[in-house]
Amino acid sequence: MTDVGYAPPRLTLPVGDRDQSEGLSGASTEVTTVVTRHIKPGRDKEYAEWLARMLQTVKKFPGYNGVTIVVPPGTDHDVRVVLYRFADKGSLENWENSPERKGLVSEVDNYATQTFNNASGLETWFQLPNTHSVVPPPKWKMAMVTFLAGSITSFVSHFILGPYLVSWPLVMTTLIFNAILVVTLTYFAMPNLTRTLRRWLYPGPR
Repeated sequence: MTDVGYAPPRLTLPVGDRDQSEGLSGASTEVTTVVTRHIKPGRDKEYAEWLARMLQTVKKFPGYNGVTIVVPPGTDHDVRVVLYRFADKGSLENWENSPERKGLVSEVDNYATQTFNNASGLETWFQLPNTHSVVPPPKWKMAMVTFLAGSITSFVSHFILGPYLVSWPLVMTTLIFNAILVVTLTYFAMPNLTRTLRRWLYPGPR
């Protein structure tokens, strides 16, 4: 698993793209693990120093593709969500089972506690390369980009394959079009659209 400001629970998802600070993903076999931690009162400095060592350590492991640190919007500024990206599941497991990571995880319990570890799934489509700390885009922007990508993908797939699948059972055609939609959104449409629209999704200085 992976950490950043919280304890170990995590969700491993296929994603893709490359980043140096904590991002989401980009290769077809890439996986992302999400860790959420709550910094203990008065331990900000120790946690920051610990996190710097953690990032320096994980960068040395084979298959490491980047990490994204998210500070969720709201009044609790001590929460950190960290997403670690690896080229494949094997590389992630190698990191999670390493003595280096286990030692760091055992140390961070002095500075932070785990609160939860999950992701809605949609946020992993929104990548902001080369960013050290980001706030996810507003949900209405995420919905608009997802709607645009889904509509284009659905139209093109039905336009090209519709005539050939017209006589197929409804269940089969539904499965085929859904598979095309999910794969295209995850590996092609969303990574490229979020890069293209990054100034709109993530306004402010770069």
